[in-house]
Amino acid sequence: MGAKLDAMLLLILLILLILPIKASAQTAGQGVAVSMSIVGETVDGDIVCNYLGEIKRCNTAYDGSIYGVSVDEPALALENLSLTDAKTVTTSGKAYVRVSDANGQVKKGDYVTSSDKEGVGQKATKSGYVVGTALEDADAGESKILVAIGAKQAFVTLATRGNLLETIKEALLSPTLTPLASLRYILAAFMAVASFVLGFWYFGRVAKTGIEALGRNPLAGRLIQLGVVFNLFLTALIMGSGLLIAYLILVL
Repeated sequence: MGAKLDAMLLLILLILLILPIKASAQTAGQGVAVSMSIVGETVDGDIVCNYLGEIKRCNTAYDGSIYGVSVDEPALALENLSLTDAKTVTTSGKAYVRVSDANGQVKKGDYVTSSDKEGVGQKATKSGYVVGTALEDADAGESKILVAIGAKQAFVTLATRGNLLETIKEALLSPTLTPLASLRYILAAFMAVASFVLGFWYFGRVAKTGIEALGRNPLAGRLIQLGVVFNLFLTALIMGSGLLIAYLILVL
């Protein structure tokens, strides 16, 4: 009887070891964190910035000084024993970040950037500095989600583009963005300019030919005029196609 009981207990133990156990509690992130002095109070998940050598909670949207995320329970921490009241900050890996829906609900795959609320992130809806990429959907209001950490300049494209002024502003920032972002703007600008140059060149050539033909044969004026109108339509089509290609380069 005792041998059977021991065998059953051993079998149960093996099943518990083999089967995955799902936990509802939030787990710690992945990555290495470094202990450092932080100016002011911080809580787990705060986005922190490096302001002239001082690490503190970010307090502006798309802050160009984004450094990393304050974490209370990192997977691995490198401690500086000379510091008192130090906090651990991660600049890579995965960590839980405080976010809000102030700029729209954060979805998996969205860039996360800083906001006007100290330490709290938000969805990035335009190009600029980000702290990382969301790995899960956020709840409504304020919540904490897992983010792939990596502060950088990011190129953000949306299905609905902003106004022309905003687009030009992003274009002027392209030299400071990633190489891919800069290449997108350069190609888009090239396609737009090339389409206009080609369109004007084509229409100028056709118009000149039409005027010469009209001078040689005034009786065919109606037919020549129709030809010019048709070629004007083709010119507009060339320009429109170039602008469409430029738009697709930016948004796809």
